[in-house]
Amino acid sequence: MSELFPERPILFYPSLALRYGADEALLLSILDDLFRQHAAADDKGEMLLLAPGQLSRLTPFWTSEVVSETLQSLEQQGLLQAIKGQNGTLKLYRFKSHKAAQSHQSANASIGEHLSEPIAQHRADFRPEPPANSLPVYDSPPPSREMRPKRSAAPTFGGNAGWRRGKDELQQIFDRHEERNQRLVPMELGWKPSAAFFDMLSRQSITPAFAEQCLDEFILYYLDKDRKETNWDQKFLAWVKREWVHKQSREASSRTNEKQPLGQSNENTRRDTRENRKRVTASIMDIEDTNW
Repeated sequence: MSELFPERPILFYPSLALRYGADEALLLSILDDLFRQHAAADDKGEMLLLAPGQLSRLTPFWTSEVVSETLQSLEQQGLLQAIKGQNGTLKLYRFKSHKAAQSHQSANASIGEHLSEPIAQHRADFRPEPPANSLPVYDSPPPSREMRPKRSAAPTFGGNAGWRRGKDELQQIFDRHEERNQRLVPMELGWKPSAAFFDMLSRQSITPAFAEQCLDEFILYYLDKDRKETNWDQKFLAWVKREWVHKQSREASSRTNEKQPLGQSNENTRRDTRENRKRVTASIMDIEDTNW
């Protein structure tokens, strides 16, 4: 490749530019490539999650204001919907039909609260569609508006290669770690176990009253540790089971001590030792006894 073209090119479709705008057509091409590689599909459409600043890195030739305006224009035209998270992540939805887009937009908040002010309704590079009852007139044949068909799965011939490449292993680890961090919650002073905890507790033959006795100590311990967990019920269940085993061990030890007093046990041991010594001494002093 020539030094004048150092990176991978971006596809530009003139038919999309005529219909939605030049900037919108360029951004659609960039996002289409990401949707093909990393999107998760369902019945309504596809969902793509972008890391903070990822879209800006893919469009270094635009300012952040231009990216926001172009993304909002695509949303207003019903092509996709964007939702910006508190941590800077950007969630994009691409719908299979216009009806699915309308139903999803009515169920979610608008993107206007985290993007810039709406752009003008009529852009200079936007050309409206001709009426349905008339035919457009062109000086030359217009470019085709058909979207390129999706390629079928490539033959692997025993290998792992195909048309699409998923995320690498390191990126998958980062994604799982980020999802887990979003589910972490700290311990609170008024925390209470859920109903599912008591269902699991009944299977261990532990009374709920005993669990209530352990609750205060458990909360104070983890408040001091300043830890976060995805499910505090499991942590509390392990705590109660351990305390229950200690309680059973103490009760068993106390019952054993009640059956046999300590002083009597020591006295019997000393008496047996004295009698054994006497028998050994008598055997040694008996000269005629040669059995030993």
